[in-house]
Amino acid sequence: MTTIRTSLALAALLGLASGPALAQVQPGNPNAANQSMQNMSTNRTMQQEQTGQNNTTMMNIQRSQNAPPTPSAPVGIPHGGIGR
Repeated sequence: MTTIRTSLALAALLGLASGPALAQVQPGNPNAANQSMQNMSTNRTMQQEQTGQNNTTMMNIQRSQNAPPTPSAPVGIPHGGIGR
């Protein structure tokens, strides 16, 4: 669990650190700012998808831990011998 959190934190830091540097306008490329914003948008989308997947996984783990244990043998229904 801490590995997932650590990797998410690292990915977030790398995404934030590279954001401003990529957004600078390059003299030879008039589309550099647009490309940079597109890349940042793609990175945010991927981070949101990863967060959603991690949340789903954590929810499933919590559900399985909180679920009541299943019976080891089926519960039998007693059959009466009345009138036989």
